[in-house]
Amino acid sequence: MLKLYKKEQNQILYAEYWINNDKAIVHYGKVGKVGEKEETSNYLEKYENKAAFHEAFINRFVPQGYSEYPPNENFWILIQYPLKSLTGTKRDIWLKDRVTDVLNDNLGWKGLGIVDGFDIGQTANPNKQFALNIFCVVVDEEIGIKVIKSALRNNSCDYTSVKIASRPFSDDAEYTLKFSAKKKDVTFYV
Repeated sequence: MLKLYKKEQNQILYAEYWINNDKAIVHYGKVGKVGEKEETSNYLEKYENKAAFHEAFINRFVPQGYSEYPPNENFWILIQYPLKSLTGTKRDIWLKDRVTDVLNDNLGWKGLGIVDGFDIGQTANPNKQFALNIFCVVVDEEIGIKVIKSALRNNSCDYTSVKIASRPFSDDAEYTLKFSAKKKDVTFYV
């Protein structure tokens, strides 16, 4: 798999490909939107090997200005759910898996990024508090938060208790709370 990006007039475009068995898929569009998909079945009938398909993809998109996205321009987005215990319940584990699947699907198909992992544990809150944290890496903070909120709200992902925070990818700064389902709860601890 390879994903390339191009900044153009206040928007970011993406182009990516992946190989699935004997099928090559090219997917491209505007970040935040599901793009166009081209599938080539039995791609080895047209291309000598995977490397030849890769080269054709590069030759198609790089001359148009696409390149790998600079990691220092990415953002971390943290999705946090409160827990009642340090280890969580079966439902909490189900929620972690559900949110991870929903976000990987939404972020991926919209060219935004990936879910990079999770943790479950005690937060830095002076009052004993536990949380499930799901970490995403995205290329656009504002669009990423918008897509994540929509995905959680529309896919049975406990939107009523979620908090969303972000920070620049290359910075070890504190996360800044960007959304809280409970409007009066504006404190945020990782």
